[in-house]
Amino acid sequence: MAKSKILVVDDDPLVCQSLKELLTLEGYAVDTATDGTVALNKVKGDHFHLILSDIQMPGLNGLDLLKELKGLEPDAPVIFITGHGHIDGAVEAIKLGAYDYITKPIDDLRLRLTIQRALEQQQLLKSYRDLKKRLRPWEAQSTITFRDPKMAQLLELVHTIADTQATVLITGESGTGKSMLAKYIHEHSERKSKPFVKISCGSLSETLLESELFGHVKGAFTGAIRDKKGKFEEADGGTIFLDDINSASLNLQTKLLRVLQEKCIQRVGGSTDIHVDVRIICATNTPLQEEVARERFREDLYYRVNVVGLFIPPLRERLADVAPLAEHFIKRFNLLHRRRIKGLAKSALQILLRHDWPGNVRELENVMEQAVILSPGEYVVPESLPPYLREKPVTMPPVTDNLTLDEALALAERHILQETLERCRWNRQEAARCLGISRTTLFNKMRRFQLFGHRRGRGRPSSQTREPRPAS
Repeated sequence: MAKSKILVVDDDPLVCQSLKELLTLEGYAVDTATDGTVALNKVKGDHFHLILSDIQMPGLNGLDLLKELKGLEPDAPVIFITGHGHIDGAVEAIKLGAYDYITKPIDDLRLRLTIQRALEQQQLLKSYRDLKKRLRPWEAQSTITFRDPKMAQLLELVHTIADTQATVLITGESGTGKSMLAKYIHEHSERKSKPFVKISCGSLSETLLESELFGHVKGAFTGAIRDKKGKFEEADGGTIFLDDINSASLNLQTKLLRVLQEKCIQRVGGSTDIHVDVRIICATNTPLQEEVARERFREDLYYRVNVVGLFIPPLRERLADVAPLAEHFIKRFNLLHRRRIKGLAKSALQILLRHDWPGNVRELENVMEQAVILSPGEYVVPESLPPYLREKPVTMPPVTDNLTLDEALALAERHILQETLERCRWNRQEAARCLGISRTTLFNKMRRFQLFGHRRGRGRPSSQTREPRPAS
């Protein structure tokens, strides 16, 4: 098991050294700093499980250090060392979020027990958060459900570029999952322990968006009563996701270009350059090349944000993902709504497969939540689905009166096979996945119904022609 890392902060080098020797013997990995500023720089460059600090120090004192640490290492407990004459300061520190304090002269046993208790509490808190994520997956979804080969190729590219610093442009229709893909990239990068901050450029006015992104100084505009950090500063060290980047004004685009080129920002109303280390991921449902041609998007910014381009296909072009996504949403909404739906009936799946999904995955998610809530039994059935899906007409060849039941069923099966093959662009592997059968079974059925060589608009049997009797 890796050693817990402790940072000791005291302006007396002898105290630092003696505490380092004591805690090293206890099995901890210990680093030291002789003032608050040095301590902050060490925390920015490394991860510590606990900070042990003097409260009375020249320059950046213990209370000011604590405030800064809460933004850098919010989960690391802070224990203060103080003299008997400064107990009030230690009590104030606890009110501000410190774990505990120890008075001088230091009792070695109490120090060891306090550190042990703080680290155990930290571990329990981490375990609780992990358990909460597992029990509430609708709040923290870090995986992407797919079965379609096109999504497999996309995620292979994502894993190739995730751990780089490259700027990414995600394109795709509304509801395809651009925000989830952006977070997936962040969580599979070296920045995953730092913030992931997202903002929609299309939901705010130009003035408000600029303030949200870059922050502002006190008095910059009416209502600016104090300095405020922007999203870029909040995301420092991590990733910022700019959705609907095509909605950004030309003036804002110029400022975004400066961030990409110089890695610094200026707050609204301020003149001080603030360095930010942020990876930028952008998304749009409008082709930016067209916006560049119409002079609504800067060409130089387009090339800077499109270092790596990722396209998410619409759901209608990856029907093989409908079934696994539907099953995934059933499990999620079972937990949320305390239901026990076991799965999706084949008759309901057929209805889902014939829909074009203009709202893509977001629409499917909404449909499945409603289905889980309304399903009367253990499975999602057609009656559980919204009326607009059930009432969509299914075009079937007319059936003549003199067909036997076996012939009528064969006619319906042939029609479903051909419709699925056409929607999957005659990709047999994808069609087999959509139908929930093996490629061998699909091949045999295609041979049985003479579907080889058929394409859209060709080879469809006449409505007046009886289907051949299936071989027994």
